[in-house]
Amino acid sequence: MTAEIVPGLRALGMNEYAASVYSTLVGLQKATARDIHEVSGVPRGRIYEILNDLTRRGFIAVEEGSPTSYYVLDIDVVFDRLKEDYTRTLDETRETLKSLSVKPRLPPDSFFILRSGWAIENHISSLFRRVKKSMVILCYDPGFLRKHYAAIKPLERKIDLYVVVRKKEDYVDIRLPIYEARGTVLDLLESSPMNESVIGLRKDVCTILVDGRDFLVIAAAGSGRHAVIGSDMPIIGYLQKTIVERLTRS
Repeated sequence: MTAEIVPGLRALGMNEYAASVYSTLVGLQKATARDIHEVSGVPRGRIYEILNDLTRRGFIAVEEGSPTSYYVLDIDVVFDRLKEDYTRTLDETRETLKSLSVKPRLPPDSFFILRSGWAIENHISSLFRRVKKSMVILCYDPGFLRKHYAAIKPLERKIDLYVVVRKKEDYVDIRLPIYEARGTVLDLLESSPMNESVIGLRKDVCTILVDGRDFLVIAAAGSGRHAVIGSDMPIIGYLQKTIVERLTRS
């Protein structure tokens, strides 16, 4: 048994002994329990227990006789079945969890800080899926729009989308409804939405306002990013409405 195969077999629910027995039998194709014990080095007291479990799970089969022999079932067939079973279980578990989930109602003026890159990207995707009517993106970094362009572009046909930037010429290659900030909206862009002394953020990336109720603020912190998120805050509705009014008026 090569060491490289162990992690893969362990991912299928085998312990080290089971992985050793199975890979040994794959090499031998057909063998008795004694042969497998001698080649694999797995203790004789564990061999039958492991062989019975591998048989029950459909990895190997038994040929009755004196002595009894064991042989490997077609690997492609076995692993295709495992893949189908795993995918089906994953889908069923996802649907069950979705049926149990209830969107939390955040108390007024509450927010959370996300410090994981994966959590930030997951929340961004969630906002793009949940938006119903309107979204305002105050963008400080064109790289954010380029990265998420494929997800943002389809929203233009479904909702009122406003992408607000400091200088339009920095975004000429991005085919989205870009608005150059002026007046009070520009003042908003020029001022940091985050309190640096509290959470230690240095460079703003973007602020997203969704349907007058959800917000997401992303800022760089050293080599990584942090984000502040919140929901059901009355000030978000007022802020989003005011920004749109200023943009459309200008």
